[in-house]
Amino acid sequence: MNKNKRIFVLFALAAAAALVFSCIEFREILWPSDPKANTTIEVKLKVHLTPETERTGRFLLAFVVPKAWKVSETVQASYSATNLQVGGQLITVTNEPMTLAGDYTEPSTGMPYSSAMLSKYGVLGNTGPVEWIILRGSTVINVDGSGTHPDTNADVTISFKTGPSNIKFFTAFATCLDDNGFNDSNAGEYIISDTQMIQVTGGSGFDDFTILHFVSTTPQTFRYGDYVSIEFVSAIDEEKTELYGENDVYLNGSCTLKDGTVKNGQKVKMVRSGEETYFKYIYPKSYFGVGENAEIESMKVWFTNADGSKSAMGENGDGYDVYQASE
Repeated sequence: MNKNKRIFVLFALAAAAALVFSCIEFREILWPSDPKANTTIEVKLKVHLTPETERTGRFLLAFVVPKAWKVSETVQASYSATNLQVGGQLITVTNEPMTLAGDYTEPSTGMPYSSAMLSKYGVLGNTGPVEWIILRGSTVINVDGSGTHPDTNADVTISFKTGPSNIKFFTAFATCLDDNGFNDSNAGEYIISDTQMIQVTGGSGFDDFTILHFVSTTPQTFRYGDYVSIEFVSAIDEEKTELYGENDVYLNGSCTLKDGTVKNGQKVKMVRSGEETYFKYIYPKSYFGVGENAEIESMKVWFTNADGSKSAMGENGDGYDVYQASE
């Protein structure tokens, strides 16, 4: 599936969810217009609920962010709502804190909510490591489903710190009452928003989770003093490298030290993990034959067949840049 088709499917699925589960609506989701790297940003949402079905639980909100941001360490959230049904009465909640749901179980799957969200909605087409952050309030809401009560409107504010790198990724928000979860017995139990593409600038490097890459690493964020898997894709959609179809592909590389010295790595055979995919774990300082105290400034990799007659060298013909994590 090419990128455009993949994005279309994501939007179609989200739109379908919005149509089927129409008792809950995301009226507004506002990210900063120009979010910056390594800063605290604020996201605001408006959620609308028509109480048509019986449900019980705390207000739960889930959203997708890059794992490297470590949002669970910095996130702060609260919500205000009118006409919440609690114990047969309508109440107003003002700036109620929302906290991480932790391992709280989603009842229809028996999984922690973060795992349940990943199982149900995946990673929204992201090609880099992302995670679902799960927040919930403390007030236990009881909806009787009579339809005679006024609608509930909630305003949510979430703040968290972004990572140091420039990045582009897909995100979406989902909401339900935690004790009811993904219960499909009645319409209106939960909803996921349309997928949004978020781009963060003002940092170092550039990670694009919205497209496939010929070269990637696991973990994506690493240091030159860590073990890392170099991964190569020989074809993306209709764009094929010279190595497409090769059974044996070899990793080659070079690095530049802080003093300007260039060191070449050894040519090593990669593991073929699929029709078009290969990987090889390396320890960069050992691979390039430099000491533990050596300071690697930059690193490039390229790929060849056994005799070097075919190669994938990147757009500039001098290899693919592989960046360590910024400080």
